[in-house]
Amino acid sequence: MTYYQIEQRCINVFLKKGPFRHLCTPGKLTEIICENEDDYRFCVSMIAIAAVVANVRIITFEIMSNHIHVVLSGADDDCNRFFDYFKDKLKRYFTKTGRYKNLDGFEPTLIPIESLDSLRNELVYTSRNAYMATGAYTPFSYPWGGGNLFFNTFAEKVPARKYKSLTYREKRTVCHGIGLELPDSYEVDEKGMIMPRCFCDYHFGESLFHDARHYFNMVSKNFEAYSEVARRLGDSIILTDDELFAAVVQISKAKYGETRPTMLPVKDKIDVARQIRRDYNASEGQIQRMLRLNRSDVSQLFGHS
Repeated sequence: MTYYQIEQRCINVFLKKGPFRHLCTPGKLTEIICENEDDYRFCVSMIAIAAVVANVRIITFEIMSNHIHVVLSGADDDCNRFFDYFKDKLKRYFTKTGRYKNLDGFEPTLIPIESLDSLRNELVYTSRNAYMATGAYTPFSYPWGGGNLFFNTFAEKVPARKYKSLTYREKRTVCHGIGLELPDSYEVDEKGMIMPRCFCDYHFGESLFHDARHYFNMVSKNFEAYSEVARRLGDSIILTDDELFAAVVQISKAKYGETRPTMLPVKDKIDVARQIRRDYNASEGQIQRMLRLNRSDVSQLFGHS
């Protein structure tokens, strides 16, 4: 198949589904929610159950320590019902475990996704979220989300038990309350967490990309799209040094015709420093490394003594 034919196939897949939304909560306004593995496991299972209760389809998701990202398909009312159920269960969970959490700022923003390119970018952004926030994981190994399912045949081979085969008591444990009837496809791992592979429609997500190489290239190289999604969601933009350096080279070449940013005059370096601080949330350390500026110059530039 030609590139055009493959792209048209992806467009046709996109047009047959929807509407699509990116549901996210603001990490800046919420205290730490997930303190340990049990908390993360609870949240994963509640995402799975809330999807059934609200009749929405999860494509992928990522649970961070103080916020969540969910790319899903469903009407706005259903998406809000999904979140309301999840938040209510979260409040009950913390009460049951004897912990007070201020969840006033834990409220959803629903971002409409209206094009294939946008949906691809949102999926990639979600998969990269934990990877960019912590160096402990790659976009393909984070356990508390659906990113590790994409183009990963090993994920389908992890042993699991069918939820329908559990006893009523076991179902109550999984659901943290009433033993709900869940879809026959639902499975649990050895510790009773509902497995993301059974409620994330990652095969649909995969079909939006040309192939595994296309997806991996977007995850590892498309820093521009990542930064744009972060700005749209109000998230902090975090780029690796390699990604930021690529951005610096682009800016230097476009503005000054110089592909070696470190060779720019100091006044031009300062201009580039201001831009990457504004557009990519570059740290002072990154700015020093990218442009070979003195620490004191960078500190003065951004108002530090």
